[in-house]
Amino acid sequence: MNGTRAVKTASSKSSFLDKAARYLFDADATPDRCPDDIWLLGVRHSGWVTNTVDDQDHWPPQFYADFTTRVWCTYRRDFDPIRDGGSKGWTSDAGWGCMLRTGQSLLANALLTIHVGRDWRKPPAPRSPSFFLPSPTSSPKNTHRRKHSASSTPSPPPFSPTTTSNSTSSASQDDHTRSRTRHAAYVRLLTWFLDTPAPEAPFSVHRMALAGKDLGTEVGMWFGPSIAAGAIKTLVHAFPACGLGLSVATDGVLYQTSVFEASHTSLPDSDSGSLSWGDRPVLLLLGLRLGLDGVNPIYHETIKQLYTFPQSVGIAGGRPSSSYYFVGSQAEGLFYLDPHHSRPAVPLRLPAKTDDGAEQYYASAYTSAELQTFHCDKVRKMPISGLDPSMLVGFLCRDADEWADFRRRVVELPRAIFSVQEEPPSWPSMDLGGDEDDDALALESLASSEPDPPAAVAVAPPLSPSAPSALAPLNTSVAPRPAFDDVTSPTPSEFPPTPQRVSSDDSGRSGVVGKGRLSITMEGFRNRLRAFGRSRTSLALTEGDR
Repeated sequence: MNGTRAVKTASSKSSFLDKAARYLFDADATPDRCPDDIWLLGVRHSGWVTNTVDDQDHWPPQFYADFTTRVWCTYRRDFDPIRDGGSKGWTSDAGWGCMLRTGQSLLANALLTIHVGRDWRKPPAPRSPSFFLPSPTSSPKNTHRRKHSASSTPSPPPFSPTTTSNSTSSASQDDHTRSRTRHAAYVRLLTWFLDTPAPEAPFSVHRMALAGKDLGTEVGMWFGPSIAAGAIKTLVHAFPACGLGLSVATDGVLYQTSVFEASHTSLPDSDSGSLSWGDRPVLLLLGLRLGLDGVNPIYHETIKQLYTFPQSVGIAGGRPSSSYYFVGSQAEGLFYLDPHHSRPAVPLRLPAKTDDGAEQYYASAYTSAELQTFHCDKVRKMPISGLDPSMLVGFLCRDADEWADFRRRVVELPRAIFSVQEEPPSWPSMDLGGDEDDDALALESLASSEPDPPAAVAVAPPLSPSAPSALAPLNTSVAPRPAFDDVTSPTPSEFPPTPQRVSSDDSGRSGVVGKGRLSITMEGFRNRLRAFGRSRTSLALTEGDR
């Protein structure tokens, strides 16, 4: 009993220290009048200039508008339980879902670039009473407040165009229509990340957590970057309507063939020759570790340069309970979004089954206060030396030109932290059938020195370590390799068997004629190992001493 109480006390003290450290570490960054350029997900913003009229308490306005537009996914509470088959139904991800949320943020900002545009900026406040209209599915409190406001000042019909012959007014109306369309697309995109098990929210915390469970991480446990990448890959493939392909690096290597395959909505024709870019953008995910306790300083310049890539969608990662979403860099600092802020879940409000008026619906279904919970208006900045070495790096290539530009920029990095190759290596076939014309590793026995042909020999099964059979189902509860890719790796049964010695007793039981026993000549084995992968390989079994 005393031991349990001591463990609880130590745990509470550790939790208190973590919270205290986070409170001090995550304090709002004060504009430091740094004159260096700011790079925010591939967009350059000017730093502080000496002739500015703004005082020191304000960030450069263009940078601040861009920063506050980035989608920010945080802890949520009071959502429908996550049913994972256990007795506990999770109604909050506070304390364990930070890496899950930073992965959501990375994916959401990639989708925002595709469907709304990288140049779009969130309006700081509703532009007109018609921009956020009363919704019949709003909460009673909000509806009552809106009805009271509407009764005192009648609102105009939603998005009703004004008839005018003035060309300036017509251009303004076109801009308003485009702004309305982009706003509706932005709101609809956010509903994909709402915290509900409904299929209309394909990237919810429920689906992310259950996808992680299929990859070996139980619900309620912290995600690592590789599990987060695997969960994102699973959910993106299950929701092709998002208009995004996905390719995950293998051991820090991106393969062009895999990227091209991911860019095709349907499977490309293998008979058409070499692959080319398809019909949709591709999100590239790379799980990297650039040090032990911290990022090796030799990689600092490379990390900062990643934010100058037009294809950058940021870096998600960190230690358990301290994962952040890093969106930009300036001098020796990184700007980031902190998911460790718990907020009430925003309910999903579905439009009518018909698509008529869907744009108008999404433009008015959620209040500005609800939408603001997906954006951070407080800038946070930390030294690059505080970055955790375990991270998930993301890039978005929308077409073949952006992919070619991305490859060029990778080659120009100060230090290589990943690479791009044309295609995966071709591993030799591991068929043990003994075909003389096969390039696989085979076990060969030399002919007997007896002049007469030996009697029939009962051939024993090939010697191999225990491995999953090709017919055995894959156990998805086992944690996968640290990286994921579209390229299928060889199964364990395809690797060459480990050579084993055969004793004389085993030879006798197998029906081998004669007193000899088979053994492996070590020198020949070494020679074969040196030649493996460069030429035909065979392992000779020589006749032992009589």
